[in-house]
Amino acid sequence: MVCNFRRKYKKGMTIVELIITMGIFSLVMIGVSQLFLKSWQNYNFVMHTNDSSVAANKGVSDLVNVLRRVSEADNGSYAVTSANSFDLKIYSDIDKDNVTEKIHYYLNGTSLMVGISNPSGFPPTYPSGDDTSKVVINNVVNTSSQPLFYYYDGSNNAISAPVGAINTVRMVKINLVIYRKEGNLTIESYASMRNLSDHDAIK
Repeated sequence: MVCNFRRKYKKGMTIVELIITMGIFSLVMIGVSQLFLKSWQNYNFVMHTNDSSVAANKGVSDLVNVLRRVSEADNGSYAVTSANSFDLKIYSDIDKDNVTEKIHYYLNGTSLMVGISNPSGFPPTYPSGDDTSKVVINNVVNTSSQPLFYYYDGSNNAISAPVGAINTVRMVKINLVIYRKEGNLTIESYASMRNLSDHDAIK
């Protein structure tokens, strides 16, 4: 009786094959990591841009709405007190409580602020300063050559700031430059002071 025995060998990876496999795996992982990093950077860029845009646009929208509703003060003072490139004082019912507040928009460092003062007594009087102040928009980086406020008369002619003839102002242009590390964002908007118009008024 003849028996044939065949030896079975398990074939393993050689050192050279192992090194090549690890090299290929490392290259693939580097590519995947780079793709993930780039995707994450793009995601952060989009989200940061969106957050900055939403906050700034909301601030500008609120400012425009207040400017559109400017009106004579409760003590009879004219609706616009002063109009400068980075400072604007008006009277408007900012919180829609049927009381006309004194509103002061100004730039404090890189923050656009709003100061609010309520009248008191009878006849009503307004304090010389601001009762309260709060930030409207952060990261404002307008320079001296990029005014925050521009002014126009009833014929849409530009008026140089500071405005001397306050009663000629009918429209304000808001020009905001917002800092972002991805590149500054510029937002422009116009507000017609409707209660000062000869044609219409709004409350």
